[in-house]
Amino acid sequence: MAGKWSKGHVSRFWNHQDYRNFEYVRQPLMESEIEEWKRKGYDYVKSFSGSMYDNRNPMPDWVHRFDKIFDLKNMTYNFYKMSQLEIMPDHVDHFQTYMRLNGVEYKNIRRILIMLDDWKPGHYLEVDGVGFVNWIAGDYFIWDSDVRHAASNIGTEDRYTLQITGTTIQSEEVYKKVHWYNIPDLEPRKESLYSPEMSIMKSKMNKTNPYFIYMYNQQISGLENINHSVDTVDYLNEKGVDIYLFEPLCSYLEGATQFYPPYGTKHTLLFYSEFHYDQTKDTNRLRADELDSVLDYVERNNLKNVTVHTCDFNADRFYTHYLDKFKIVTDDLFLAHFDTNEFEPLNDNEDTSNFSRKFISMNWRYAPHRQLIASYLANFADTYLTWYFKSDMGNVSVEPWYSIHDWVQKNPHVFSKMITGFRDLNNRTPYSLDLDVKEATSITHNYLKQMFPMKVIFDHKKEKYGDNLDRIKTYYNDIFCDVVTESRFAQPTANYSEKVYRPMFYKKPFIMVGPPHTLQYMQEQGFKTFSDFWDESYDTMEDHESRLFAIFKLIDEINSMSIGQLKDMYQKMLPIVEYNRTLLLEKCPLRR
Repeated sequence: MAGKWSKGHVSRFWNHQDYRNFEYVRQPLMESEIEEWKRKGYDYVKSFSGSMYDNRNPMPDWVHRFDKIFDLKNMTYNFYKMSQLEIMPDHVDHFQTYMRLNGVEYKNIRRILIMLDDWKPGHYLEVDGVGFVNWIAGDYFIWDSDVRHAASNIGTEDRYTLQITGTTIQSEEVYKKVHWYNIPDLEPRKESLYSPEMSIMKSKMNKTNPYFIYMYNQQISGLENINHSVDTVDYLNEKGVDIYLFEPLCSYLEGATQFYPPYGTKHTLLFYSEFHYDQTKDTNRLRADELDSVLDYVERNNLKNVTVHTCDFNADRFYTHYLDKFKIVTDDLFLAHFDTNEFEPLNDNEDTSNFSRKFISMNWRYAPHRQLIASYLANFADTYLTWYFKSDMGNVSVEPWYSIHDWVQKNPHVFSKMITGFRDLNNRTPYSLDLDVKEATSITHNYLKQMFPMKVIFDHKKEKYGDNLDRIKTYYNDIFCDVVTESRFAQPTANYSEKVYRPMFYKKPFIMVGPPHTLQYMQEQGFKTFSDFWDESYDTMEDHESRLFAIFKLIDEINSMSIGQLKDMYQKMLPIVEYNRTLLLEKCPLRR
């Protein structure tokens, strides 16, 4: 790779008689470009550019073999001929028609030039100031939309090339689709074969049996129109089919939609639900959008040997409605794929014990339990906090699993902290550590909550959304404990993510604000927690409100200790935090 372009080679599979006999048409150029080139001295040129046989004409079948060679979408093909003394001076392409027809941005467009014949004397190509001659048929050059290039023919034979224009595959397209592998009558999607995300996933899984990967939330629309042949069904029933879900399940209660405003919806939080723990005791009523899609696919194709892999701990205990049609196992693809290179490196000699603050709590997406934790922690000066939202207490006062109004009698201490915490959050938000968020996002509805901060200003020299570096190591070195707010809370099935990997990586203890039995799940994966130092019985509390109160109590107990006392405790914790970091790096090794 040289900057924003590269070159390569494919074996020749085309017949030169095809393109030599096409009816080529000279392409119009912008007068402003021609005048500019003439001012630069190109005033005795036979013609600028060459002639083209474009994609409005019938194409030979063989050009579509390039669809499977290059990892681009929206690919179009144009044959290009440059005759003697035709010159295309240094320029960048505009792609105006291509952008209009495909609805894509300029920055995502790529141009590929296939050399259809061996080099002839007098033929020339220049890409980003680098000149090329002596190519052979099948050599190709690929460059970004804004790369300057030039070409000319001062020889005696025509110069033939194939121009391919395409669009890069974006992460959002990858995440919203189901990806399949080794399914006999399904041709793999290009996003499945060539996107960086899926390439990493596929290499880590190293599977030869049939399987699907779904990276997104809710219904798996890609399964809806799959109708296998009889032979494929027999093959899949013999080999078995694995379906891997990258994200937690989007659950709901069958027949309970009338209880949740706005009435007629099945989810309590826009695209997933949280429940009072009593509501999930009748497990046959507990459903999930993703499992509904799998059930429809299984029944429609009469499949008998399907296993769904989910990050939800003990999901088979709770989603019993589906178990007579397929298996459900806890097997977290997200954690298996996670790369600790996303965290800023921690050097072996860095001192993690000389901290001056007690807590850190990182939050990005809005969720009610995160609002409550952030409001509680806002009462304590010794806290690093990220919080990008402004909310009236009424917008989060009632959820299926709690009512703040009841806390006046039930837990007046917590209620008082909520009052002051909401006030302080609203007065001081946005709280930001790693991103430059200039303005808080308002939460104005108790259901249709805007879940992500809207006013984010990115300093591309320092920090940007999606950047691999975590850029918060300084804050972790300066705290005792991480209050980890996982993405879900009031659900029966536990799951955890990179959010708790962060304190492990930086050798810090943590309090887990997640579904019940999350610590148990982590312990079964080999990690150690901190029951020798404080009460972790909150993890076993399936009443979500009680678990939240127990977490608040633990935060109070830690806050009541001095920094000196916490430093003494940390020294005793060192064997655990060092063990967790070592195990984490074994599971997710650094590539640096």
